[in-house]
Amino acid sequence: MIIVISGPSGVGKSTIIKNIKKDTSLYFCISSTTRIKRPEEEHGVDYNFVSEEIFTELISSNLLVEHEEYGGHRYGTTKDEINKEADYAAIILDLEVNGALNILKSYKNSVGIFVDINNEILKDRLVNRGNSDELFIKTRLELAKEQREYIHLFKYHVLNNDLDITVKQINDIIYNGIL
Repeated sequence: MIIVISGPSGVGKSTIIKNIKKDTSLYFCISSTTRIKRPEEEHGVDYNFVSEEIFTELISSNLLVEHEEYGGHRYGTTKDEINKEADYAAIILDLEVNGALNILKSYKNSVGIFVDINNEILKDRLVNRGNSDELFIKTRLELAKEQREYIHLFKYHVLNNDLDITVKQINDIIYNGIL
């Protein structure tokens, strides 16, 4: 089973995933990205941080099952990561909406969970990440609006207004609804 957690940037996907009940039946896929590592992130745990050259090689060698450019950086899931599905009851991916839709379309055993928040909270989170440029914020909010148009393609929809409640809801989806 492939569980895809998606939604606009800044809705809390990574934080939610860090708080999901962990057991040996789940594997949390590690995406590759060309973006710079944030201080709280760890290479090989949060992402595989790679250069543009290495990312291009992953594409040209057909080693990615999906890849997208988002916010000026490239993100992708390697075949090695998705193939770990055979060893677990479920694997969990944290993907931008286009990448998520590619996986949901390509893998019949995949289930999508769309995480969202209202625009005011989203704007606050983007600013708290150090993004104070008004054009950047406006662009991200417009992109979030576009991404919400695909919400109907996800089996589940969760509003992340309260982290504890959201994590409980997603744990319930995974452990009571999917596994």
